[in-house]
Amino acid sequence: MNANVIRYSFLFVLLICLGSWGEKAHRKINVSCVNFFPTEISKLKSWGPILGEHASDADFRKKNDKTEFVKHFIDIDNYEDFVNSQRIEENFGAACNKYGREKVIKDGTLPWVTDSTYQALVQDFKSENWERAALTAADLGHYVGDGFMPLHLTANYDGQLSEQTGIHRRYEETMIDKYIDQISFKTSTVKKVTSVKSYIFRYIYNNYSYIGSLLQADSRAYELAGNQYNDIYYENLWGKSRLYTVQLLQYSSKTLAELIYTAWIEAGKPTLPD
Repeated sequence: MNANVIRYSFLFVLLICLGSWGEKAHRKINVSCVNFFPTEISKLKSWGPILGEHASDADFRKKNDKTEFVKHFIDIDNYEDFVNSQRIEENFGAACNKYGREKVIKDGTLPWVTDSTYQALVQDFKSENWERAALTAADLGHYVGDGFMPLHLTANYDGQLSEQTGIHRRYEETMIDKYIDQISFKTSTVKKVTSVKSYIFRYIYNNYSYIGSLLQADSRAYELAGNQYNDIYYENLWGKSRLYTVQLLQYSSKTLAELIYTAWIEAGKPTLPD
């Protein structure tokens, strides 16, 4: 079995087992997004419980849908263009032509799936299918959330390339679940997104920059805990990553709100139901 097959198989198992950010974090991202809604779509604040309840539906689908798991990540540093210029070809068709469709699929389709889910939400709004729109928005929130989890953006997704294997679950699930009650968001106003696809890629490029800090925090926390993954380790990991972790979760929630608001505008501002 060659290295690529081993790596791909390991990633498949990892993503099946993990809840990407963990269910509690995804729920918080989705539920909290309604607090960012402007007055124009204030009626959609009633979506909060639905968005939260279905925040991890996309993860659950991975068990039965073999095409789902590549939608939750992009190993963007596997692209030479990104290594050299910090960006890649953003059009899916052009990316497949330039890099090869097999590579694009294998390295993850997260930004493109986020965009296609947004487009599906626009259509749901146009058809005024509010029940389906809420579920589509919940999926959109999940993919947006994955785009704000740095380890979903790198080939070193589980620290296996830096001798920190297991960091994925330690950070996004165990630590977050442990400190979720200490996480609160500061709300602010949202505005219409002018170019959705570029907007999605822009936050992915930006969130990639947190990987180094996260790996460093994990390494230092492990050292301070006497080379054990105990309570002392998690206390230090939280202490060293708390600022940007809360920021990533908060911006994820605000981004979801902006995309929902923009989808409603693009759909022609259909009258919202009571």
